[in-house]
Amino acid sequence: MSLSANQAALILNALPGIGPIACARLRKAFGENLATIFETDAKTLFSVSGIGKNLVEKILAWQKDFDLEREERRLVEHDTEFIPYFDPRYPPLLKNIPDPPIGLYVRGNVAALAGKHTLGIVGTRKASLYGTTQATRIARELASFGWTVVSGGARGIDTAAHTGALDLGGKTVAVLGCGSDIVYPPENFELFKRIAENGGAIVSEFCFGKKADRRTFPQRNRIIAGMSAGTLVAESDLVGGSIITANFAADCGRSVFALPGRLDQPGARGCHKLIREGATLATSAAEIIEDLEETPVQQTLALCESMENVPANTDFSSEAREILEKLADGDAFTPDALSEMTGMPFPLVSANLLLLELDGHVSRKADGAYEKNS
Repeated sequence: MSLSANQAALILNALPGIGPIACARLRKAFGENLATIFETDAKTLFSVSGIGKNLVEKILAWQKDFDLEREERRLVEHDTEFIPYFDPRYPPLLKNIPDPPIGLYVRGNVAALAGKHTLGIVGTRKASLYGTTQATRIARELASFGWTVVSGGARGIDTAAHTGALDLGGKTVAVLGCGSDIVYPPENFELFKRIAENGGAIVSEFCFGKKADRRTFPQRNRIIAGMSAGTLVAESDLVGGSIITANFAADCGRSVFALPGRLDQPGARGCHKLIREGATLATSAAEIIEDLEETPVQQTLALCESMENVPANTDFSSEAREILEKLADGDAFTPDALSEMTGMPFPLVSANLLLLELDGHVSRKADGAYEKNS
């Protein structure tokens, strides 16, 4: 059977026993054309460092463990794409971690994975009212600045983070610890649907039908950290998935932030320990963005703090007028592109776009680009 490079990646991703480390070794030995892995002989496969007898047998008899035709059919049925690591749409930040996934199943807007303005927000499933309130607030603030919120789709802090971003028209990515055809937790069915239909994406490295277990969640956590410029722990005890995510982010050289909490609350102990160990104490999206971009955002924060009270037909700022001029010919541009075109800091562009959108002067498309309303 002649395979394409995409099909070869899909197979390698699904075969039991062949994880990211083995895939990296195979890529190094065979190059970008992964299909050659399935066209070679056992002797050549044995010559690859770290590829032993069991893995060679899995590769040569891959059809025993994986039904490629059925998986491709399911991709269509679930309106999902498989994005291999060599696809230009693969998250660029994720490529830079040790042993990234060989591919990702993506439902929704694949372009949501491409931006560098992404922040992971994680925390306990048993969140307090304080934790969910603060996670929602910061996610809303991030959305107002045009940042994408990445989280794990779980109960508690994850759900609050996704919801906060969506409430302000922002993009958010849910990374699952199971196959993307499985809704877990089940009560988040509508949330996942809302994410996929509003410019965000549902992401998993696991093939269809894969159920969550104790190993899949740490794997999921490394993707959250790897996709994100930084990770915020909103609420966590001393142990748990959030701490694993923060540690992985730190190991990859990414910034780690933590929200302070009450001293008598178990959900604050993990955050306070992270702060003692060097994580940055954060109380707002503005502080996080300033740390990551070294760009002051106080001037735009004032725009975002009172957005619910912004009247229609507000006089345009000079920045808003310049943005409208760039959109005057009917072209659509992302906040990143507009920032580059105008020379304005990204947060300033995003805040002005949001105000223009609230006033009905521009609209945001599903791919995150903005266009001028006629």
